[in-house]
Amino acid sequence: MQSCRIELDTGTRLEFWAKVIENSDQPREFQIEKDGKILWAVDCFSQHPEYYSYHHRETCEVMVSWDPRTTEFTWAYSYVPETVAETGITIWTFGEQLSRMTGFEIDAWCSSDPARPKLHFSPIRNWMNDPNGLCIIGDTWHLFYQFHPAGTDWGPMHWGHASSKDLFHWTHLPVFLHPEQNLWRLGATGGAFSGNAFFDRDGSLKLYYTERLPAYDLFEGYREVQKIAVPGRGLVKAETITEILEKRPPGVQHDFRDPKVWWDDAADAFRMVLGASIDGCPAVLLYGSPDGISWNYIGPLYHAPAHFQECGARAVECPDFFPLEGRWALVMGFVGYTEPGTGRHNLLYALVGDFENDCFRPISDQLQLLDFGSDFYAMQSFRAGERQLAMAWVFNWETRKPGNSVYSGELALPREIGLDERNRLTMLPVSEFDAAYGSTVIPGRSSGAFALSGTPFEIRINGQLEGARVKATSGGSPAFDVSVEAGILSIILPQDNGSIHYRNDIATDSNLRIIHDAGIVEVFAEDGAVCGTRRNYQNIQPDEVTVISSGVVEVYERKSG
Repeated sequence: MQSCRIELDTGTRLEFWAKVIENSDQPREFQIEKDGKILWAVDCFSQHPEYYSYHHRETCEVMVSWDPRTTEFTWAYSYVPETVAETGITIWTFGEQLSRMTGFEIDAWCSSDPARPKLHFSPIRNWMNDPNGLCIIGDTWHLFYQFHPAGTDWGPMHWGHASSKDLFHWTHLPVFLHPEQNLWRLGATGGAFSGNAFFDRDGSLKLYYTERLPAYDLFEGYREVQKIAVPGRGLVKAETITEILEKRPPGVQHDFRDPKVWWDDAADAFRMVLGASIDGCPAVLLYGSPDGISWNYIGPLYHAPAHFQECGARAVECPDFFPLEGRWALVMGFVGYTEPGTGRHNLLYALVGDFENDCFRPISDQLQLLDFGSDFYAMQSFRAGERQLAMAWVFNWETRKPGNSVYSGELALPREIGLDERNRLTMLPVSEFDAAYGSTVIPGRSSGAFALSGTPFEIRINGQLEGARVKATSGGSPAFDVSVEAGILSIILPQDNGSIHYRNDIATDSNLRIIHDAGIVEVFAEDGAVCGTRRNYQNIQPDEVTVISSGVVEVYERKSG
């Protein structure tokens, strides 16, 4: 057993996930004691990950003992509920020594990893996917996200939580939601899936989400139900969780998830959309409620054309539906879909139209591809004053993060959504980006090579784009290649073998903006009407970028302001 003396404050909560590495003959594998008397202990850890929580009652010095030979602590932290919003959690790492870090120490530790992007949110450790529950309360932004505390691969879903004053520098907070059962012990997947934050008319916050019940197949046979989590003081934990919708409408099988809830003034009632499929065809379902608790099925808000089902799409997931500049926008991810001609899959699409009498009428049946790079998925938007902001997961199962990383998953830069004169959704980095990460111009010509220092950088080209090419290299090896040829904007990464094409039509007399951050490439063109996001894990620290263009070129380094 290893031991360490530390001081714990009154009210400190220690939370961790752990499992046994091998059988142990020790009488206790973990304990906290004071003056030789045991305050709390775990006699024997399970072969499956388990969640444990200890509440410390008085400020004093304690002895913490553990056995690193027999126990793997996959995620551990402590906090004091009254102060955690300001201080964040304190990470505990159990090895031959007990190490703890908090606040700026966590930031410094994360920044010391050269493979971790600097501008983009990522978890401290372990797996992350969809953003959830996005909202602003006072001057504080809140981000919840799909989180697996037991490893760097996808697994039983929890909700991680972080807050920020500027949308870019984040304070890490306790895990907010847990699955209703220990799914590891069952050999199952599932848990607290995606959902949104909803402010009721009295200002109270509710978090609607999907719980996937124990699932033993990733593609069929599972059950998904809808729940409300009401946060307790300080948004540290869910104070109450209520199941609100279990029954599925006719034709809907296992995919029945990812609620987006709003108060509809025209109906004088609550409305909710869910992602699903009806008789195998991807669809968005519309529900209504007088109180936000009892829900009635109104009918399908949207049916996908047969083309999507024929090309592998099994359902809509993460639907988003919101008013925007006098119109309504519907955003949908088509899971399982592979696009003929390009080979891209799991794409994110949008429609703009009118919503009256619970009927959505698109201006055009032509779906807008929101991100031609495809590594921008599970987007969730939310209202912040007069702005509609959005975040999304930078991942699409195409390329996996190297196995030696302590974490997996990042979020795209927060974006502001607009509507252009052609009724297309536009997305550009939020205005807070420039304040959070100042720009320094890299000297150079309109066309030519620019030396890079290893920091995140941005390239802007205005004017004629036809024939433009931006090629970044590291030691002469390719990092990314963005080009415009015959009115087609494309992104090529080192891992591309030509089987999938990441491209989009573009107006060549417009503008192009490229932001690169340790392997994340985000491209914005036509004032954000054309976007492309891709994730690369090779040559992620370019030392040179060559720009060929007849337009006006600016190259910037981006550093924390």
